[in-house]
Amino acid sequence: MQRYLTILEVSQKQAYIFASNKLSENIVNSEVIAKILSPGYLAEVLRGTGYRENKNMVYSGGGHTILEFETEDESYQCVALLTETIYRDFDGISVFAQTIPYDENKLPKNNLKELTRELEKKKSERLSYFRQGTYGVEKIDAATLSAVPEKEESEAKKQIRENEYFVEKSFYPDGVTPVMAFGELGGSRDESNFIAVIHVDGNGMGKRVEEFYDTIGTSDWNITKEKLREFSESIDKDFKRAFRNMATVVGSNLKNGKLKDLDIQDNRFPLRRIITAGDDICFITEGRIGIECAVVFLEELNKFSSYTACAGVALVHQKFPFYKAYGLAEQLCKNAKIFGSNISPQDKGSSVSVVDWHIEFGEMGDSLEAIRRNYITGDGDCLFMRPYLVAAPDGIMEAPALAGRRYGDFKRLIRLLQGKVKEKSYPVGKVKELRGALKAGETITANYLRFNRMEDLLMEAIPDQDKPDIAKAGSALFDAIELMDTFLSLERGEGVQR
Repeated sequence: MQRYLTILEVSQKQAYIFASNKLSENIVNSEVIAKILSPGYLAEVLRGTGYRENKNMVYSGGGHTILEFETEDESYQCVALLTETIYRDFDGISVFAQTIPYDENKLPKNNLKELTRELEKKKSERLSYFRQGTYGVEKIDAATLSAVPEKEESEAKKQIRENEYFVEKSFYPDGVTPVMAFGELGGSRDESNFIAVIHVDGNGMGKRVEEFYDTIGTSDWNITKEKLREFSESIDKDFKRAFRNMATVVGSNLKNGKLKDLDIQDNRFPLRRIITAGDDICFITEGRIGIECAVVFLEELNKFSSYTACAGVALVHQKFPFYKAYGLAEQLCKNAKIFGSNISPQDKGSSVSVVDWHIEFGEMGDSLEAIRRNYITGDGDCLFMRPYLVAAPDGIMEAPALAGRRYGDFKRLIRLLQGKVKEKSYPVGKVKELRGALKAGETITANYLRFNRMEDLLMEAIPDQDKPDIAKAGSALFDAIELMDTFLSLERGEGVQR
C-alpha cells in the first residue's frame, strides 16, 4: 500500500510569540503555537475529511508534526484546510508543510530523515514572504507597532486566552497566582526592577534522536510510529517536570521566608512560563532569582534523567524590549553550549550543563560578541569568567583547570561578598570599589588588595589553589561584584517530583 508522509512546522515562532511587548500576549501567542499543531486541534479542524488520529498521526513534538496519508491528494486537502483555518484564526502566523511518498525499500528512519531534509530544502528556497502590513492610515497598536485589525479576535484565540490561566496553574505550587505583567514578578522600583529572561536548550538532542533510531532497529512502520510517540512525549514530560520541580523550589523558598526581599503582592508568583515545547524552554523571573532558577532547572533535569542542557539568562530592566532580551538569552545559551563543547570535546558537550548570563546596564550592542568586546582589562585580559559549569561527569567537574568555573564555587564567592558566609566578611564598599581596580589590570588589582588587606579574596575566587592567577581570579571576582546587588540564593528542598 502506498502512503505519503507530511510534515508541518510553524515558521519564525519567536517572531510570532514576541511580537508584543505585553507579557500576557507573549504567553497567549506561545499557547497558540503549542495548540495549532497538537493532535487535538488537528482532529477538530480536520473532522469531516476522513482524518483520524489513530490512522493519520505519526507523532507531534520537537516543534513539528508528522502525518501520514494514503494518497497525495488527501494530504493536500487536509493541509490546505488546516493552514486556511490557522491563518484565519491566528493572524500573523506562518506554517510550512512538505509531503513525500513513503519508500518501502527504505527503513522508516531514512524516510523520516528524507522528509526533514525536504522541509529544510523548501524553507531555504523560499525567496520572499509577502503580507499586507499597513497602508499608513490605520490606528497602531502600541504593544506590537502593527495596525489594529478591524475584525474581532477569533473565537479560537479567545478560547486559548480564556483557558491559558487554568493551564498555567498546573505548573506552579497550589495557592499562588501566575503573573500577567512584568511588574507583578516582585521587583521594587527603589531597589530592583530587573527581570530575568531565561532560555534553556537541551544538549545533544540530534545525537539522542540518532541513538533512538538505532535502538528501534526495525523496518516495521507501525512499531516505529509507536516508539516515536513515546520518545517525543518523554522529552516533553521530562522538561516540563524539571520546570515544575524548579517552581516547587521557588515556592518552598517563598513559604520559608527566604525571598522576603521580593516585593510580591497578592500571592503573585515570581516565575512565569512562556515556552515549554520539548527541550526548548523559555521562562521569566524576578531578576534577582533568575540565575538561580536557571541553575535549579538544569540540576533538576539532570537528577531524574540522563538529560543535560544549557541556559542563557538575560537580566534586563522591565521596560527593555522583550524580543531583544530573548534574543540575548538565546545567544548566551549558545555561548554556554560552545563552552561545554570545548571542555568536553569527546561528546561535543552533551554530558555537561552550563549557564551564562549578562546584566543590561544601558545601551547594548547588536550581539553578545559586540557586548563583550568592552569587557577587557587595562592589560588586555578578559574581565569576566562566564560561562559556569553546573553539572558534568566527575572527571570534568573535578579538573583543576576548571577551578573557579564551577557554579558552586561562584555561588559561594558571591555569597561571601554579600556578607552571607559566617566564617568571613569583607567591607561591602571596599568590595565594590575593587571593580574599578579589576578593570585597570593586574598591578592595580594586586596593589588594591594588598593595601586593603584583602589578598585572600584571590584564593576565595579560585579555590584549591595556593597561589591563583590574578587575572583568572579577578575575572571571577568581577562576575560576583557585578551581580552582588542583583542576586538572591535559592535553598534546594524536598517535595520535587523524581
